[in-house]
Amino acid sequence: MKRKTIIVTGATSGIGKGVAIYFASKGINIVAAGRREDLGKSLVEEIKDTGGNAIFVKTDVKIKSDIIHLHETAINNFGKLNFAFNNAGIFFEEAKFHEYDDKIWDEHIAVGLKGIYLCMKSQISLMLSNQDSHSVIVNNASTVGSRGSIASGAGYTAAKHGVLGLTKQAAVEYAKSNISVNSISVGPTLTEATEKILEMETNARNHFLSELNPTGELIKIESIAEAVYFLCSSGASMINGHSLTIDGGQLAKL
Repeated sequence: MKRKTIIVTGATSGIGKGVAIYFASKGINIVAAGRREDLGKSLVEEIKDTGGNAIFVKTDVKIKSDIIHLHETAINNFGKLNFAFNNAGIFFEEAKFHEYDDKIWDEHIAVGLKGIYLCMKSQISLMLSNQDSHSVIVNNASTVGSRGSIASGAGYTAAKHGVLGLTKQAAVEYAKSNISVNSISVGPTLTEATEKILEMETNARNHFLSELNPTGELIKIESIAEAVYFLCSSGASMINGHSLTIDGGQLAKL
């Protein structure tokens, strides 16, 4: 997989950043996409300082022209697109269904569903020319894509259910074109946004974590990166249209 190329959206923090750094450590060219240019440049510097190869392309996945520019830049710099990790997403404090803000709904669908749809269109168009090699798209869904959630709300939940549908549809359509399309369904993860949980009083923290999944732990980004890497590897060549759940047993517990 060395010297192949991956696009990672939402790469400036959290899961996206972790996946970009992990793939770079394996010798894969990184095209990091995100809205925060300062964090994107810092990521590229971090990757290059450890011997990796990366570029950053400022991208808002709500804007079609940004998505087109992102993929054109990837080809102009590296010649071919082998992998894509569609990770960009948003999360808000949510309201009850009957009180839900329509603008928040539109934002979730624009970023978390339509953004992935538009990225997949560009990626598949490029990957169809890779007949000599296996291409892979991995979409970041959530365990919420398979259930309802009091915390997540209508927009986030609907978008994540939709991501699973897009994944299965594309997998069926392009299975004979040497393109695999899968998703990951991730449970609560240890990121910058959830670090405050670890600062809770010990008993309260342990109780909170025990409610998340049978392991009583937040998912580590490294575990997610390794799973995405596996889905892009030859060992996963017959896995297609699948949602790989990384949740410490959360869904099994429900």
